[in-house]
Amino acid sequence: MSQILFFVTLLIGVIPLLILFVEKKQFSTKHGIVPFVWLTALATLYEFIGTVVLKINTNYWFQLYSLLEFAAIYFYFFQLFERKHKTNLRICLIVWAVIYGISLFYWDSNSKAIALAINSSSTSLFVFLCSIAYFKSLIEAPERKFWQSTTFYFVLAFSFYYASTLFLFLSSKFVFEFGQYGYWLVNIIATLILRILLILGVWKMK
Repeated sequence: MSQILFFVTLLIGVIPLLILFVEKKQFSTKHGIVPFVWLTALATLYEFIGTVVLKINTNYWFQLYSLLEFAAIYFYFFQLFERKHKTNLRICLIVWAVIYGISLFYWDSNSKAIALAINSSSTSLFVFLCSIAYFKSLIEAPERKFWQSTTFYFVLAFSFYYASTLFLFLSSKFVFEFGQYGYWLVNIIATLILRILLILGVWKMK
């Protein structure tokens, strides 16, 4: 059952991009989520071919993915806020770049855990700050039909997934006491919810 959940979660990662192709929005610059959708599809293909089929070393990929992941998320929020929070976003970019540089000192081809934890934590913090700013503006809006907004689905997806990721890193010691299966399962479920919300958001894009 868990293996089925893994492959379902993995394979639906390409659905958002397929929807974009059907809607002819795969290269749209209007929608800030497009780079993240492409990255999700690329990560799906890499994980299936590289990890499942060829079983190659993923340490290089995860370090590169951390960089691409932040770039895609940063682009999304930068476009979402437009001129708002411009200075704060630039400060976040500089701080994250410094932290990413530090993570390189803890990375090598045989171990990715510490570097991955550093990058995931800094990306999660960035997502939380941007999500708080978005939800604050949502509450202050005169009309609160948030379920009609694709932005709501995307920000909710990011918030939930990166909260789960940060929780796993902070509580990994306790989670591993119940075995690696528990850690793996929580991560899979969080990824599944992220991708479902991503599909819903892309489907509702105009």
